[in-house]
Amino acid sequence: MNRRERRASHRRARLDPRAVQYAQTYKCPDCDSIAGEVTRDQYGLHHATILHDSTCPRLNGITC
Repeated sequence: MNRRERRASHRRARLDPRAVQYAQTYKCPDCDSIAGEVTRDQYGLHHATILHDSTCPRLNGITC
């Protein structure tokens, strides 16, 4: 792996600060959710884990 490939792989692995900020400020309208981990997959898409309360209707798939 040459220097250019190492730098490119490092850039791909970094998280977009806007995605991290959005995930940290997200609040579920039905419960007191907490932002969990933000990850980036092999295609460059960000995934956020939102930790809902156990009684949250969104967690159970019941939303209006």
